[in-house]
Amino acid sequence: MTSDTPIELTAAEQTALARAFESTPTVFNLLSTLRTRRMGLGYQSESGKAESFDWSSGHQVRQNEGPLAYSSEQAPVPLTEVEEAIIAWAGLGPNGIVAADIPARGDLASLLYWAGRTAPGSSNDHSVDLLIISDRGVDLYRPGTERSKPVEIEGPDDYWKVLNWYRSGLIHISDSRPDVDWSTAPPGTHNVRPMGALQYNINRPGSTWFLPVGDLGREWVNLLLSSYHFGGFYLEDTNGNKPAGCDQWIRPGFLEVGFPIPVFDELVLMLHASQVGAIVQNMRLATEALGLGGWTLGNYSDDMLLGAYPEVASGLGFSFLERELDKNPARVASCLGLADVLEAVCVPSPWYPDARAAVEQVMKSRYGVHGILSRDDNWSKSSGGPFKQRALDHILESPKAHIPDWVVDAAVDTIDYIVAQYGIAPSTISPVRAKFSLQVHHVDQEYYKKFHTGDDRPFLITDQIHNHFDDWHKS
Repeated sequence: MTSDTPIELTAAEQTALARAFESTPTVFNLLSTLRTRRMGLGYQSESGKAESFDWSSGHQVRQNEGPLAYSSEQAPVPLTEVEEAIIAWAGLGPNGIVAADIPARGDLASLLYWAGRTAPGSSNDHSVDLLIISDRGVDLYRPGTERSKPVEIEGPDDYWKVLNWYRSGLIHISDSRPDVDWSTAPPGTHNVRPMGALQYNINRPGSTWFLPVGDLGREWVNLLLSSYHFGGFYLEDTNGNKPAGCDQWIRPGFLEVGFPIPVFDELVLMLHASQVGAIVQNMRLATEALGLGGWTLGNYSDDMLLGAYPEVASGLGFSFLERELDKNPARVASCLGLADVLEAVCVPSPWYPDARAAVEQVMKSRYGVHGILSRDDNWSKSSGGPFKQRALDHILESPKAHIPDWVVDAAVDTIDYIVAQYGIAPSTISPVRAKFSLQVHHVDQEYYKKFHTGDDRPFLITDQIHNHFDDWHKS
């Protein structure tokens, strides 16, 4: 979704983007003041007051009164488009072309894309997108895999791209916020808080909830191919301690060491979590730079938020696979994704009915037309990198830059085995997760003046927060 033709920005938009890139504190200054600031305009804290969550669950609720009782007297002020665009770009926006400085004989073929993003990811697989929940509803930010040059933003003439990626990269999902909030709980319960006991102000009007959502299935299949091609180990079923369907390739020079399925799945989950952590931290730093408040949250049920328990809340309406209990010992709620928006690479699903379809989908970004290792309209031709033409020609000629047929067949047989035994692959982790996120808002400074230490003003109110409305909202 990158274009060489600039979009027209208003003077205010260009000024705001220039301020973000040129006039905010250094990363070291930001790290010194980086704090969680949970109190935004229009929020409450253990106030003891009754209210109706009309924007989400519709429940009549009352939070218990406590020593930090506070009700904001100011109306919520939603983030502007420019503010949201800057934070989304900081999280996982395009920033040019990756180095791809991996030896061809050292698993270069594991990379799925050479399109760089602001956050690192396992095999640069672009498996994480960003849900943006705001007063206008729910959108998915996915600015695409095309790049116009090695470093996309080199100066003021490139600032327009941040807004262009935001406007062209949004997929609108819903006109309303999801029906989840602090009060959401299974019917008949009184002290259950699956969205987090601390999150009274979650999903409130005026807030923007930046929610990374990951296709762990894509990461799982890609890691399986990489492991079989370069790692030399095979997946092993702990139920019987036997190979997971790949027996014929267990021999010297092919697959040689067993790797338990649950441990492999955990590795995928860890790689996913590290990527999401980088995305959230990037957005926290952007929030701090802009003078906005926010807090990271992860102690909520992302299965419920995605839609696993419609009897409790519709959530985001993602699809889930109904699994047999005897084939699901970890009691995983297996999310398949959302049709036409995020269709996770897992088997079986409406989008990938069998193992070969899933494996071929992961291979496509490498070797399909316009793929990074394709001889047919190679991706580098339109992007200008990362390799010089002579180097690229040598890479494409290297046998190790191409995944052998036996690796593909072994991966397919392994997936078929896991599906037969456990009903889905991956089996012990959900193919889709949205467990760690950031909610952003305009800070209610009066709360911090009332409760927190400081002479002229609380230490939590930085210059950029104190001056935010003068700097960003004069119009």
